[in-house]
Amino acid sequence: MASSALPADAIVQAETYYLPPPPRRGQPAQDWSQVPGAELIYRWAEYRLSRRVPVPTETVPDHPGLYARIDDGRWLAECDACRAAWIVSVRDPRFGCVECKRDWVPLIVPEDIGAAEQAALALGVSRFWWHPDDPRNPNRPEPEPDPEVPADPDPEVPQP
Repeated sequence: MASSALPADAIVQAETYYLPPPPRRGQPAQDWSQVPGAELIYRWAEYRLSRRVPVPTETVPDHPGLYARIDDGRWLAECDACRAAWIVSVRDPRFGCVECKRDWVPLIVPEDIGAAEQAALALGVSRFWWHPDDPRNPNRPEPEPDPEVPADPDPEVPQP
C-alpha cells in the first residue's frame, strides 16, 4: 500500500513545497530562505520545469483577487486566465502564474488561517477547505429567493 507524501498533521504551502534542488557534489546548497513565498514558484519552475519565467513586477489593475483553498492538503489557487493551479503561500498573499506569465493578482486568504487548516485536517484523509465567500465553493449555500420577485413559471405548463 502506497503512503501519502503529504504530512498527516500539516497543510502544505509554497514555503514547504517549492524547495531548492539538492546541492551538486562539491557545491554549496542554494539558500532560498530570503525568497518571498509567492516568488518561490518562479525559482522552482526554473530548475524543475526548465522554464525561465521572470518574476512579475506589476499587479493586474482592478483585479478582485483569487481565493486560496485547501485542496487535498495543499494551499492552492487557480489562475482565472488559464486555469493552471499552483500551490500558494498564505503568508505572502500574491498570485502570479508561471503558465500564462501574468502579473500579480491579490490572493484572498481566510482571516484565521489556522482554523481553516484545522477544519481541513479534521476531515482525515481528504483534506479540503473552501473560502466561504468563494463563488466556486461547492458547499456554498444557495441564496434565499427574493419573495417579491415571482418565480419563473414552468415552461411546460400552459399559461391562461
